[in-house]
Amino acid sequence: MTEEEARDWVAARWGEAAADRLDALGRMVVQENASQNLIAPSTTSSMWTRHLLDSAQLVPLATPGATRWLDIGTGAGFPGLVVSLLCPGTTLWLVEPRRRRVDFLCRAAAALNLTNVRVEQCKVEALEGNAFDVVTARAVASADELLRLTSHLRHKATRYVLPRGRSGREEVESLRAQWQGLFHVEQSLTDPESTIIVADGVA
Repeated sequence: MTEEEARDWVAARWGEAAADRLDALGRMVVQENASQNLIAPSTTSSMWTRHLLDSAQLVPLATPGATRWLDIGTGAGFPGLVVSLLCPGTTLWLVEPRRRRVDFLCRAAAALNLTNVRVEQCKVEALEGNAFDVVTARAVASADELLRLTSHLRHKATRYVLPRGRSGREEVESLRAQWQGLFHVEQSLTDPESTIIVADGVA
């Protein structure tokens, strides 16, 4: 998939205005990357395929009508800020332990006029509050560890949407041996070898 095709995929579903706002987020990330390592420099020229669409493709996999969404280790804003742009009716909790990245997320959310974002500087196991409808995490920890760390933050209908690269199918088999719930793997739009784990009813 090309950069243009990736942008067109988003524009076809959420409109040109949404795609333009994601372009603006991408520019902010590239600019900030000069002062702190948010993304690999080699991926700045493939912002749409590697980061923006890679995040946006999670939205259709989420629970319909979700109002509370937790994104763990948001870093440069992927997928948390992308989701918040595309889902204005959903409140996003962005959990990020690193101070400089938290500062960037706050500045970016303000610049994009995102009123549905809450940035929390902590590790997810220290987060307190009500359970979430959707939990995402991009390149943070193993799926098994993520389920353990968020046991206090889910309810019976919480859905996990976890990009896992090439390890998704193997991780799902491991999860089925250790956890109750419905687990399946979706194919990533941006990489034919990458996968996304979707899990419901985890216990």
